[in-house]
Amino acid sequence: RNCKLRAACCGMLFTCRFCHNKATDHLMDRQATKEMMCMKCLKIQLAGQYCTTPSCNSFCMSAYYCNICKFFDDENRDIYHCPFCNLCRVGKGLGKDYFHCMTCNACMSRTLTVHICREKGLESNCPICHDFLFTSETPVKALACGHFMHSACFRAYTFSHYTCPICSKSLGDMTVYFGMLDALLAAEQLPVEYRDKYQDILCNDCEQKGTCIFHWLYHKCNKCGSYNTRTI
Repeated sequence: RNCKLRAACCGMLFTCRFCHNKATDHLMDRQATKEMMCMKCLKIQLAGQYCTTPSCNSFCMSAYYCNICKFFDDENRDIYHCPFCNLCRVGKGLGKDYFHCMTCNACMSRTLTVHICREKGLESNCPICHDFLFTSETPVKALACGHFMHSACFRAYTFSHYTCPICSKSLGDMTVYFGMLDALLAAEQLPVEYRDKYQDILCNDCEQKGTCIFHWLYHKCNKCGSYNTRTI
């Protein structure tokens, strides 16, 4: 970008709000910004995509500019402003590659044909890194249970976990894994003193209580067949 923003809160000039937030003890309200400084003529003027100084000959500040967010961007990517989120987001736009879910109050990819709505679901922190999801600059993944986390956090988390860190439901189709557990338990012989014992369980997936044959590690729900259970 070819300009600096004049922060409405302190009057100081910064190339972006992140630089401002890092250098000061307060956060910059980007939408409250009214003025910018052209880096070519160094004149402070009303924020806009082009410099108004005659000598600059309509010098362009950035390839993309949003007059609502006062957002300048020069990267080679598609950006659109969502009037419902009241934010600029990466993408071609609503009705093109994204749609806005009014219940979740979030923009979602049109490839996401089915999702579980949670009121203002993105207005929370990522359960892994604890960054605020609604204004996150990194991609966010919708989980099968309706919760959200960063896509990168999801990839790292699922290396060693298969349940949602919030509600404990399975994160995907566990048919193959549960089938492996079926085969493992069928081949295993419990000591005689444990063979007639039973355990009360609560299934995290179907949320039903039940009883199953005792085991030290694995307890299968007799309602939905899930091993994602807890003893009670």
